[in-house]
Amino acid sequence: MKVSLNWIKEYVDVEMPPDELGYLLTMTGLEVEGLEAVGQGLDDIIVAKILKVAPHPNADRLSICSVDTGRERVEVVCGAPNVAEGALAPLVLAGGKLPDGTRMKESRIRGEVSRGMLLAEDEMGLTDDHTGIMILTPDLTPGASLLSALPFPDWVFDLSITPNRPDCANVLGIAREIAAVTGKRLRKPEIELEESGPAIEDLTSITIMDPDGCPRYAAGIIQDVELGTSPFWMRYRLYQSEIRSISNLVDVSNYVMLEMGQPLHAFDYDRLRENRIVVRRAEKGETFTTLDGETRRLNHENLMICDGGRAVALAGIMGGLNSEIFAGTRNVLVESAFFDPVTIRRGSKHLGVSTEASYRFERGADIGGATTALKRAVSLMCRLAGGKVARGIIDNYPKTLTPPVIHFRKDKTNRILGTSISKDVMKGYFEALEMEVHDVNGNALKVKPPSFRVDIKREVDLIEEVARLYGFDKIPLTYPSIRPSEEGDAPAILIRDRIRSVMRASGFTEIITYSFISPDSADMLGAEENSDLRLFTSLMNPLTVDQSVLRTSLVPGLMATVKTNMLHEGRGLRLFEWGKTFIRKDGDQQPIEKICLAAIMTGLCQEKSWHDDERHCDFYDIKGAVEALLKALGLEGVRFQRKNGFSGLDPEVSSGIYCSDRLIGQVGKVASSVIEAYDLKNERAYLFELDVEALLTLLSVAREFCSFPKFPAVFRDISLLVERRIESAKIIEIIRKEGGELLESVQIFDLYEGEKVDPLEKAIAFRISYRSAHETLEGEKINSLHESIIDKIRHETGGRLREG
Repeated sequence: MKVSLNWIKEYVDVEMPPDELGYLLTMTGLEVEGLEAVGQGLDDIIVAKILKVAPHPNADRLSICSVDTGRERVEVVCGAPNVAEGALAPLVLAGGKLPDGTRMKESRIRGEVSRGMLLAEDEMGLTDDHTGIMILTPDLTPGASLLSALPFPDWVFDLSITPNRPDCANVLGIAREIAAVTGKRLRKPEIELEESGPAIEDLTSITIMDPDGCPRYAAGIIQDVELGTSPFWMRYRLYQSEIRSISNLVDVSNYVMLEMGQPLHAFDYDRLRENRIVVRRAEKGETFTTLDGETRRLNHENLMICDGGRAVALAGIMGGLNSEIFAGTRNVLVESAFFDPVTIRRGSKHLGVSTEASYRFERGADIGGATTALKRAVSLMCRLAGGKVARGIIDNYPKTLTPPVIHFRKDKTNRILGTSISKDVMKGYFEALEMEVHDVNGNALKVKPPSFRVDIKREVDLIEEVARLYGFDKIPLTYPSIRPSEEGDAPAILIRDRIRSVMRASGFTEIITYSFISPDSADMLGAEENSDLRLFTSLMNPLTVDQSVLRTSLVPGLMATVKTNMLHEGRGLRLFEWGKTFIRKDGDQQPIEKICLAAIMTGLCQEKSWHDDERHCDFYDIKGAVEALLKALGLEGVRFQRKNGFSGLDPEVSSGIYCSDRLIGQVGKVASSVIEAYDLKNERAYLFELDVEALLTLLSVAREFCSFPKFPAVFRDISLLVERRIESAKIIEIIRKEGGELLESVQIFDLYEGEKVDPLEKAIAFRISYRSAHETLEGEKINSLHESIIDKIRHETGGRLREG
C-alpha cells in the first residue's frame, strides 16, 4: 500500500524525518518497502497569472497567453483548452528545469516566440491529469514559488501490510500506529453532515437474504448532486496511492476507503429498480456484467447486491455496469457494508478478480466502523458535488458482533518477552490502540479490542502488541534454558544427511519438487489399476489440475525435472530427491506418509576425450550408485533380483533391491512408454527409488569403528561355468553363507559369454578374501573351507569349475 506522508500528518503530528519514521513503522510490524520523494524539482516553477488570451495566428488549437510572472509580463504559447484570463497556473520560464530534468528554452512555435511553458499536473509528476493546465487557487500571488502554494515536499511510503492487519490498510490505521508508538494524539476525520432531504425510509429499503455472507449493510442517499472533477488535493492523494481519479462521487468512495479502510460503493439511485437493495447469493450459471465490461459466469460462492429485479454489483468485489455513476447521475445511494471474508475470498478466486475492495474485505473490514465511514463519504460527496442528504441512514445489522474480552496477565507477558514492563505501561499501550481496558488486580487486566482489530483474539495476541509498542529492538537477547534430552535425533534426520553427502560425492545434484502432482502421473508411469501409485489424496482447493493431488512417488517429479532440463539443452543429468510420498488410506482422511529417496541418470556417463570414447550411462551405472550408497550406509547383504511389476521401469532391465529378504526399493531403465509420455525424444534414463523407512529398520544409526586387521588375508579365486539363468547374487549368497565368519569379502572380477562356452552357459569368476580376527590362517584350513564352498555351489546351482 502506498500512502502520502502529508496525508498521514493530517491525523497525527510527525516530527521525525521520513527515514526514521520508516524504520519506526518497520519495527512495529508495518514493513516499509520503499520511500519516494514527491514534489522534488519544482524549485524553478512559479505561480503566474494569465492576463490575456489571444488566438495563435498560425494554429487553430494554440493560444498566445500574456502572463504576469510577478516581475514582468511574458508571452507564452499554450495548447491547453482550459486557459482563461484571470486564472493562476504553474509556469516554468526559459532557463528553468522541469522535475524530469528537462531544461526549458525560449522557442518559436508556429512563428510565435514562447518564453516559457504553462504546466499540467502530469508534467510536474503530481497526478496523471493532462486534460489541461493546472489551475491554482485565486488567493496566490504571481511570482511566488509553487512550493509555497502546494503541500510540498512530500514523501510516499510503500508499505507491506501483513494479511492479519487489515486495520493498517488505510491512512487512519497507519496514523494510529504512529500515535501509539510516539505518544502523540490521534486526530480523526471531521464529519459535517447536514441532513436536509426527505427521510431515507421513504426512499429505499435494505433486505439481507444471506446474513452469514453479509452481517451488516448500511446505506445513505444524496439527491440533486452534480457530477464533476475532484479537487487537486483529493486527486493527488489518490494518484500517489495508485488509484485513478474518475469523478468527484466515485473518487470520494475510493478516498474514504484509503482513509478509513472501509470499501464503499456509489449506485445511481434512479437506475435501481424499485429503488431498493437486496443482498442474496448468486444462482449457479447466472451471468453478470461488471464495471470493466466483462460478463462473468457466477456460482453459489458469489454474493450479489441486487435491486428490485436484477443484480447490480458483485458484493465486496466490483460494481455493475447497469448501475454505475455516469454524466446524467443526479441521485446517489452510497453503500457501506461488511461482508464475510471467506465468502468474498472464494468469490474473488472463483472469478479471478482482485480489487482494492476485495483485498480489504478478504482480510476483514471493520464491522463496527461501517456507519462512520458511510457518514464521512456522504459528507465529502455533499461538499464536493452539492445536493441534499436524506435524513438518517439505513443500517441493517441483524446480529451485533461483539469483540472478545481477553484476560491478560502482566507476569506471563514479561516471562515470555524477557522484560520487566509495568502493568500501567502495558495498559497505556492498549489504550493508545483504542482498546477498552479494565483492572482486575495488580497483575491482570481485562482487555476488549476494538472492532477493527480482527487479529486480536487471544492473550498471546495482546502480548505481541506489548512487544510491538515496547520495541522489538529493546527486548534483551536471552537464551532459553535447554536441558539435555535422553531422546536422540530422529534416525531419519541422521540418515538424510549421510545420504545427501554420499549422493553428492557420487556426482548427483539434489532437487526439490512439488508434493502436488497431476493425477495423470500414474497413467504416464503405466501403473496398474490396483497399484498404490493410484491411491491419490486430492486437494480441496488446488491451484491447477496439474497440482491437484499429493504425490505417491518421487518419480514423476524427477521425470518432469529431466524434461525441463532437456528443453533447455540440459544433458548428462544426475539428479536425486529426498522427500515424502502420500498413499491414501481407505476410510481415513489422512494419507500414509513415507519418506523415500529417488535418483535418475540420463545422457553421457563419460564424454569423449583423447584417451577415452564417449559412453552413455547404463543399468550398471545406476546400480553402482545404489551399491555405493548402501555400502556407505553400512548395509550388508544387499542383493539385486529381477522382479516384474515395477511401474515405470523396463521389465527386462530392472530389478528389486533386497536386504534380509525384504524389498527396500527398485532400480532399472525407465520404460520407453514413460519416456514417450514425458516427450523425452528417445532419451535413455535410469533410476532407482528406495523406501527410506524400510532402510531405517535395517540400519544401525550409530557407526562403530572396526580396528585394523592384525593377521594377513588369504585370497582364493573360483572360475565357474553356470547356466545363464543363474544370477550371480545367488552364488555370492552361497559363498557368504558357507564361508561364515572367516569370509571377509567376495567380488566378481570376470564374466564371459561367448564362443568358447556353451550358448546356454556363462563363465563367471569370483575373488574371495579369507581372514581370521584371532590367528593366521593355515593353508589346510582354508583349502578345506574353499572346497566346501565349491561343493555347495555345485549342489545348489549345478555349476562346475571352469578348466583351463
